[in-house]
Amino acid sequence: MSESTQMIAKPTDLPLGLRRTGQISPYVLWAIVTVTSLYLRPPTAPLELETLASAWHMWSDGVWQPLRNELPTPQMPPLQLWLILGGWHWTGVNEWWPRLLSPLAGLATIWLMRPAALTLWPHRRSTVHFARILLIGLGGFVITLSMIVPEMLILPMSLAGFILMARLWTLPLSGQQRFAHLLVLMVLQTGIVMAAGWAAWLTLPIVGALAPLLDPGSSAANTGVSTRPEGLRVLGRWWREIVFASLPAAIMALVWLDMLGSLDHWISFGNGWLDPATEASRREVWSLIFFPVMLYPWICWKTLWRALHRSLRDQIGTGLRLGTAYLLATIIAGLAGGWELQGLLPAAAPLCLIGARLLATQEIKARDFHGVVPGFFALLIGLIFFLMNIIPTAHLDVVWRWLFGVSLPIWLGGMGLTSGLILLVAGYILAQISPRQQLLRTLQVALLPSLLMTCLNIEFPTNLAQFFDLTPVASRLQTMQQAGQPIAIYGNYRGEFDFQGRLLKAPDVVETPQQAWLWADRHPGGAILTYFDGSPIRLPALPIYRGVARDHWVAIWPASAVAESDGHVLDSSF
Repeated sequence: MSESTQMIAKPTDLPLGLRRTGQISPYVLWAIVTVTSLYLRPPTAPLELETLASAWHMWSDGVWQPLRNELPTPQMPPLQLWLILGGWHWTGVNEWWPRLLSPLAGLATIWLMRPAALTLWPHRRSTVHFARILLIGLGGFVITLSMIVPEMLILPMSLAGFILMARLWTLPLSGQQRFAHLLVLMVLQTGIVMAAGWAAWLTLPIVGALAPLLDPGSSAANTGVSTRPEGLRVLGRWWREIVFASLPAAIMALVWLDMLGSLDHWISFGNGWLDPATEASRREVWSLIFFPVMLYPWICWKTLWRALHRSLRDQIGTGLRLGTAYLLATIIAGLAGGWELQGLLPAAAPLCLIGARLLATQEIKARDFHGVVPGFFALLIGLIFFLMNIIPTAHLDVVWRWLFGVSLPIWLGGMGLTSGLILLVAGYILAQISPRQQLLRTLQVALLPSLLMTCLNIEFPTNLAQFFDLTPVASRLQTMQQAGQPIAIYGNYRGEFDFQGRLLKAPDVVETPQQAWLWADRHPGGAILTYFDGSPIRLPALPIYRGVARDHWVAIWPASAVAESDGHVLDSSF
């Protein structure tokens, strides 16, 4: 049976109770993850705090140009920073407004899954519920839902742009309607390029380029492709529309760079390959090893793979073809921006749309424990957290050094017993439940990422805050700076203390021992902050302050300690 025949045969294929469950549950999970993250977890370093530091210095200096360590950084797309500054003008400088941007973008994305699914499969309304549940149950989406990252902002914009392009491709719109769609696409493309740069801007043009290749026989947009003159005319109009929607956004970005006098940086605008200065922009291919973590739990869910196998045996319709074009476009654009996991986040939308279409036509098999494999990983993480409270940290550090050649991240030793017990009990219960309805089965598995994130958030107030909350170290730096004492930071600094300490001037950055020696010689009354691993007891000198910053110890040394210890205070381990 073809896809169109199946869709017409079942215009509404879910009972009222299941439809209500599908409508409400994604928003409930969104609220749980958002509230627990914002209330229990502080901004993490350096990924979130470097963005806050840029916004803070822009606010303090009264400029709209992106700054990094108080230096002009034209390669940083400014839209996210502008939204933060705009909110601060109304609410004052705070932490909650920048952190609320990603949840609001995630909420918009969940809502947009409905028009996206109905545009691709208008006669199968159950895909809406499956798509939303798959999205809120995707590990990468849940992890970044409460983080300050520009990729979450472009997710709803790229999805809305895809909806418009799918409508232009599949529906017989009037000329006025097509023009209105193109104008909205132009605005969305401008927002995308100003939020995440050129790589993200490529997504929708690539979708437009792949659509005629993957779906050459669309009945609405490509009518007459088999006759050469008419087909060329339709395709020519299609290419003109893509250029009309995307070119003004590119011009806007070039005008912005020209206003900054940095037009020579246009290639590196939002490109992690050419601007690897942040943790969000990695060029190491090994970072893609963690991409399956973003796809948890669906990547290890047998039901979805079984549905894919069955679907490939049938005729592939226009909806799946356009969804595939969207998926390929997000992957190509993500890799064009560098080997960064955040850049691949927009792939969540097409993956969930395709998965929703597969599950909506999947026949219900006999009852089985279909959530065992995804639940096993939650049980494994819970077991690790549990063992952290039984095995001495020193023993774990020895094993960690033997496996990875570096010290055990000190925050792992601070994991509490609560999260481990919750994951063990709740993960076991979820894995054993075997509902009969496919939608409830999907919701059962979708609970796992929210469970993991909530348990992690529970650990912060009592156990992990001492490692991830950088306010104590930042406050000490603020006190020293207010007293007029020069401050420097040794190593690759990304501004993680600037916002937390409300530092009016970014600390000097010394990246090599030679630079540290010169700085200490020029600022004999100053202080230098260093990171180190190992025991905080065997220190080569007496620091002004000793604390913790994420997975490292930090020490603030008087500048004279560099010479007195013969530079040993700059060592990475003691």
